[in-house]
Amino acid sequence: MNGHYRSTDTGLIWILLLMVALGQVAVAQTTVQIPTKDEVLNTLKAQHPRLISLERVEEIAQLIQEDELARKIWKSNLELAEELLDEQPVIYEKRDGRRLLSVSRAALGRMRSLGLCYLILGEEKYAERAWQELEAVTSFSDWNPAHFLDCAEMTHAVAIGYDWLYDYWNAEQRKILEDAILKKGLTPALEVYRREVGWHTGNINWNQVCNGGISIGALAIAEHIPDVASTILCTAVESILLPMKAYEPDGGGYEGPTYWDYGSRYNVFFMDALDQSLGTDFGLSTMEGFRRSGDFQIHLSATDLLCFNFSDSDLKAMSTAQHFWMGRKYDEPRYSGFRHMALTRGVEANILDLLWFDERFHDFDFNELSLDKHFRVAEIITMRDSWDGGKGFAVAMKGGSSTRVHSHMDLGSFILECNGVRWFTDFGKDAQTYQRHINKAGRWDFYRTRAEGHNTLVINPEFRGSQKRTEEGIAEFVKFESGKESAMAVLDVSKAYYDDVVFKRTFTLTRGKEFRIADEIQCKEPSELFLFYHTEADVELASGSRQAMLKQDGKSMVVNLVKPLGARFEVVPAEPLPESPILPFQEENEGTQKLSIHFIDVEAVDIEIAIEVYNGN
Repeated sequence: MNGHYRSTDTGLIWILLLMVALGQVAVAQTTVQIPTKDEVLNTLKAQHPRLISLERVEEIAQLIQEDELARKIWKSNLELAEELLDEQPVIYEKRDGRRLLSVSRAALGRMRSLGLCYLILGEEKYAERAWQELEAVTSFSDWNPAHFLDCAEMTHAVAIGYDWLYDYWNAEQRKILEDAILKKGLTPALEVYRREVGWHTGNINWNQVCNGGISIGALAIAEHIPDVASTILCTAVESILLPMKAYEPDGGGYEGPTYWDYGSRYNVFFMDALDQSLGTDFGLSTMEGFRRSGDFQIHLSATDLLCFNFSDSDLKAMSTAQHFWMGRKYDEPRYSGFRHMALTRGVEANILDLLWFDERFHDFDFNELSLDKHFRVAEIITMRDSWDGGKGFAVAMKGGSSTRVHSHMDLGSFILECNGVRWFTDFGKDAQTYQRHINKAGRWDFYRTRAEGHNTLVINPEFRGSQKRTEEGIAEFVKFESGKESAMAVLDVSKAYYDDVVFKRTFTLTRGKEFRIADEIQCKEPSELFLFYHTEADVELASGSRQAMLKQDGKSMVVNLVKPLGARFEVVPAEPLPESPILPFQEENEGTQKLSIHFIDVEAVDIEIAIEVYNGN
């Protein structure tokens, strides 16, 4: 290693080793070289814009002339920019009493839209409207560093406005923007970096977003504040190793698909800004776990791209613009191909698609991918019949931990689609869990976070509430097989239930035919058990309540209770059990009910259900 760089310092090494011991990250060799303060700015690009190259602007201008999809995205952005000309700038408001984040994101979106229109078309009206926005946000008393995501995203917004439109601003305007970035963005970040705990020491999306947004601000005005910029950039490069290592070894995002999107997007912003401004990202993009993480959303999408929405995830189509960036950066056809396919299927595009657009792999054949995938550490397995849209089974099974940020007590749960219909569901996030500073509820008081709100086991609800889960427990897949005709996975969920139960689930997909779940449950003492399966389908019970006919969207599935012989299905509301907390403000689950299998005073039981496409016989 040459004298321009130093290796990760002792403090960070011990943090990484501790996280490994706790099972939070896996260590692998990387080629990351942490820059020193004396050298980090040596290759800083002198001219502006430096956060986006003029060559890329020229490429985009050419793309919108030649590529139909790129032209469509550009037209949408141009329409948005025209609408913005008549809108008022954002105002300082914490709509929920805590977060300025919606304001920061609005400002960032407006800066990108107006800024790109100015760069492409050169029309002053876009720059003048951008200044109105910048003048408004720089006059704010602060950018809400108490909830630092807000501060980081606003710093990003102002840095884009400063850098992309640099040649339009006069000296006084530049000084206003430089002072705001320093005083309201970078200085609060330095205060965080001086602490022993904070977002810079975590391995979650906050680290990526805050380091990314702040570093973009530092790069934009680095020549005016070299000492501050150097400190921020060196600290951020070292700090962001923590969440990037959390993707190892397979690229899985343990915060769920929605927060993989948020965290990885800012990770990309950070690396791209380093590369554009300094000509290097110091090897961050070579980290194998992050490189492979583009697979996470691909495999966490079902037959019509709808998200397997575990944890605090939104139920929407999977695909994000950073797949284009990752496809370009890593020359991975499946990444760019996935984003291109999603956009052609109607997934909403955004301006980032233009910035990172990659037209090379628009005809990628997804049948080249494996049908099944195990994301270790995150402990999620997906299986499917094929990659043909809307055809056959697609199922995801959830292990992992209930302790991590945005996790639920959903260990052992599953989500199932077949022929384009979601038959067994997960609710994803309850928005009210983000408002606990107002409603004063505990995270595990919400139905959607508890075990009873998922497709898994609840034991002895009269004790410890209906979740009967340890917050420390994890569930690991102990066996996984993927073959041409079938796939099978065994999940051990026992550690999630104190010392009261052994609980193992075997999931088996026979492609094109059925999906089976076989449960082995052994209790230390006679116990009350519930197994729940949430569905939005209409349900009719038959064969002595040992068969459930599901009807939805003109299609039918049948669920057979194979064993034990004495068990029966019930259909019950998707609502808390009598022993559970009742929160009047939590989200309603209208349109969803659940199949239930209920046992009283059992010590050991084997349960098996078979889910099949109804063939009319």
